[in-house]
Amino acid sequence: MIHKLLLISCLLLSSVKGIDNTKVRYGDTKNFVDGQTVHVVNSQKVYLEMTPYKTIIKEKLEKGQARYAKLMRQCTTLYKATLGKSGYSLIVEIDGVDKTLHKTEDVTKKLIGLL
Repeated sequence: MIHKLLLISCLLLSSVKGIDNTKVRYGDTKNFVDGQTVHVVNSQKVYLEMTPYKTIIKEKLEKGQARYAKLMRQCTTLYKATLGKSGYSLIVEIDGVDKTLHKTEDVTKKLIGLL
């Protein structure tokens, strides 16, 4: 019981109000400075621009197929690399930030440009 309480306390203390930690795509809210602009991304739009993902659509591949899994791994690797080379310290999915509490900047187009 005490372990669960301690875990919940740690999770609450490490989160930033108005940012959903499950929607953080790159970086860590521990390094967030109050007043900092939160960079947001629409991951689906980024994936739609990737060559491996376009192949999935073109070939009408479905989840559970080996080729689909291989291409999705390529997409995920490319996505993570693109986020890493973006230069942004914190990137959150577009619906993971309370915009009434934090200033945001949509970097989806910029990330697509880095693909």
